[in-house]
Formats: sequence, structure tokens, C-alpha cells
Amino acid sequence: MKKDYIFSLWQYIQNYSLCNKLKHFKGIHSGERCFVIGTGPSLTVDDLERLKGEITFGSNRIFEIFPKTSWRPTYYVNQDFKLIGKFKEDIKAVECEHLFMPIDAKYLFGLDERISYFILRHKDFYPGYADFSTHLNRYMGQGFTVTYGAIQLARYMGFKEVYLLGIDHNYSISLNEKGIPVIKEDVKDYFEGSKASNKGMNLPRVVESTMAYMTARKFADAHPDFNIYNATRGGKLEAFERVNLDDIL
Repeated sequence: MKKDYIFSLWQYIQNYSLCNKLKHFKGIHSGERCFVIGTGPSLTVDDLERLKGEITFGSNRIFEIFPKTSWRPTYYVNQDFKLIGKFKEDIKAVECEHLFMPIDAKYLFGLDERISYFILRHKDFYPGYADFSTHLNRYMGQGFTVTYGAIQLARYMGFKEVYLLGIDHNYSISLNEKGIPVIKEDVKDYFEGSKASNKGMNLPRVVESTMAYMTARKFADAHPDFNIYNATRGGKLEAFERVNLDDIL
């Protein structure tokens, strides 16, 4: 067996009760739709205001836009341990129904009824497809983007339609397939007004995350009851069929 599998199995055994808490969410939104919200520069406050009443997933530093909108996500998900460690107090203060965090963050947040922990199985998959998990209580497949994790959660919860918004998939600095930083001038990373900086954070791995999105598309194509659409304005994500947000709200 591979080391990544053995390690994730060990984590599962060690945290059996905590991980199985996720079973509560299996199929609870069967046949419904949801919106997975990114923090890209295309995201606007008006978009979020219109999403009130919809089931939404927020992630990473989405809390930085909260002062400008009364919208709050239904769920919050994060899998970047560096980011979690730096912004743990902001994450604890996120107003939402439930938070989903990697098991490594357990010592930061402890046992909290609002938090469910998952095992993020680290696996180098490029140039092949990523691992798409349908058993989130056992592990989540690594896709090097929290959006991929949110898509797996959406499938586990039973959603029929997933709409991506603010997922620009384009960064001012990212790592190429050789792990070398690539800089793009005049490219913004975050929504208007955000003061977020990637300094000291994990840089986006666009090549791998692109393959993860292609994996999600492949999975959706094989499962007619699960559809993923890209409602982001512009951006570089082309793995999914594009739709106009105005047409679905």
C-alpha cells in the first residue's frame, strides 16, 4: 500500500468518532442546488446579496468581505493549514451553520459542535486525475484547491447542481508543474477591497488544481444526477460549462 493511503488510514483509525460525524451530512441536501463561493477578483458584494436564501459554501478568507454584506455562507470549508493557523480567530467567528476543517486543525479548534473534521489525503497525482472521494467520513481527495474539496462535500451532501462563483483560477503568482513560481503582472488575486496577501502562504498550484477540476468534470459526466456549472464572470476556469448568474437567480 502507498504511504499516503497508510497515513490517512492511520488518521482515520485515530479519529474514528470525529470523522464519522460527517455521516450526518450524507445526502441531507438530496436533489437541491448550492453555490461554491471563491474569493477571486470577479466576486462582488451584489452577487452575495443576491444569494441570500441559497445554500452556499464559503472558504478561506471569505470573512474579509463580511463587513460589506449581510450575506453569510451556509457552510464554511478550509483545508489550507497555514491559512487556518494564521486566521483561526477569524474562522472561529464565521457566522454559518457548520464548518468543515482538516483533522490537523483539531488541536486549534478542539471539540466544537459546529465543526466537522475530515482527513485530507495528500497525493501527488499530476499528470493523472485526482482522487474524488465519495466517502468524506473516510477521507477527502487532495486537489490543491479548497474548491475541489467543497465540490466533494457537495456531492456527499446530495446536491444535484453546483454553481461556482468567484473562482477566477488566475493568480498573480503561482507554482508551475516544476514547483517554480510564475508571476503575472497586473493580475488581482482577491475581490475588491480585500487586503489579503499571499506572503507566507502556500502558493496556488494551478497545474494540479486544473487537473482536479478536470477530475470533478469527469466525475460529473459519469453521474447525470450531479452537475457542476461555472457562474464566474471571466477568469481562467474552463473545465465546466459556463452559465450566467442572472439566468439562474
